[in-house]
This record gives sequence, structure tokens and C-alpha cells, in this order.
Amino acid sequence: MRACRGFTLIEILIALMIFAVISVLAYRATSALTDGEQRLAREAAHWRAIEQVFTRLEADVRQTLPRPLAEGGRVLPPWSGQREPQRRVELQFARAAPNLPTAVGTTHGQRMAYVWQKNERGGTLELLYWPTFDNAPDTAPLRYLLLDGVASFRLDYLSKDGGWLDEWPRLGEATLPRAVRVQLAAADGAVVERLFVLQ
Repeated sequence: MRACRGFTLIEILIALMIFAVISVLAYRATSALTDGEQRLAREAAHWRAIEQVFTRLEADVRQTLPRPLAEGGRVLPPWSGQREPQRRVELQFARAAPNLPTAVGTTHGQRMAYVWQKNERGGTLELLYWPTFDNAPDTAPLRYLLLDGVASFRLDYLSKDGGWLDEWPRLGEATLPRAVRVQLAAADGAVVERLFVLQ
């Protein structure tokens, strides 16, 4: 009879080494797939948030009313676009809001604003709501964060003569611009631009 021969120590060590190499390669492949999936999920969430901002902004500007606003005894234009280059951009306007009560005739609506403010993370885009069209002096609006990490936010307004203005109103212009052009640059370098026609 022939004696049964087992594995030598060298063979076992070689087998363990091969198994270890395969395990490391499998771990790296699984880790790369997991990281890629998480990165894609973050990217998708980022673009969904940007798209939601533009959808909300479009819905709001399409309900704009050519009605002056008031704060105490001060009359404000129905559409006001102001900016401090590289620091702050604000768009404030009167919007129809049928479900809100108001003391002004029978028209229901409210004053609102989109405000971009630069900070250490790039910048934040906020949505501000006042209770009604006309408010007491120093009435504080409700503030909602729409998007963080916004590197820049630019608004341009189409005048009646076809020129683009970076602030509104300009002397002699109509109560509302003909259109508004919105450009949003994210912190990762992506730039999205949309055009909304008002009249």
C-alpha cells in the first residue's frame, strides 16, 4: 500500500498567499463599487435639489403680480432685483397666493424674495416669505434654506427695449421686466442657466 501524502508547509503557505491576494482584490473591487454608488447617489441628490430650486422659482415668477408692495408708509416696486457683486443677490416681488388671507381688497397674495448670500462654504440660497403684500415696518419674513454650496447666483432682467439689466427697476421701465435670466453656479463648478418669460 502507498502511504497517503498530505500538503507540505510550502504548499499551504502558497495557497494562503493566493487566497489573501484574491481576498484583497475582491475587497478593493467591492469598496470601489460601493464608493461609486455613494458618489452617484450624492450627485443625483445634488442635481435633484438644483432642479427643485428652478422648478420652484419658475412657478413663483409665473405668478408675479404687477402690484406695488408697501412696508409701513413706504411704497416698494412690484419687482425689485438688487445685487452686491460677489456678495449678495436679492430678488423680491409680489406673488399671487389664493389661499392666503389679505386685507388689501379682494386680491390674495404675498411678498416674497430669493436671496443668495456668500459665505465660507460658497454661498446659500434662501427663500423669504412675508405674511401679506403690505406689512408693518420691520416685519420679519420667514426664511427657508433652499440650497447650500452655491458658488454664485446671477439674475438679469430683460427691459422693454430688449437690453439685459443686472438690477431692476430702472427709471422709465415697466413695472415688471419682460423676462428674467437665472444663472446658478454650484461649488463643484457646474453651471445651470434658465430663462423665464414674464410678459
